[in-house]
Amino acid sequence: MKREVFIKAVADLVQEYIDNFDRFDSNPQIRVNPELLYVEAVDGSAMLEGIGDSEEAIEDAAYAHGDETMSATDYQAKENPDFYPIKELLKPTGERTSVPDVKAIEKIADNYIFE
Repeated sequence: MKREVFIKAVADLVQEYIDNFDRFDSNPQIRVNPELLYVEAVDGSAMLEGIGDSEEAIEDAAYAHGDETMSATDYQAKENPDFYPIKELLKPTGERTSVPDVKAIEKIADNYIFE
């Protein structure tokens, strides 16, 4: 994935939040799969659930033995999602209006390697 595509995908999700903020809870997040660079907007409760699932998968892999398990554990760790609060990606444009903050989104993109 190219950097510009990633930035646009995140900006589109932030805009989706702006347009439909009432569909989210009080802690909306951008979830990023660091291995696939797949992004989606989720509620804070989905974030907590995702963190719990990731920890459980790593713990399950730790019970097994051998190189194969280590590879599986490493892969699972790479698949663990990163979360970014959507509200920190808003740039106010008026008293009750905002747009996606491209500079803040670019800082998120800096965390990942692009083609």
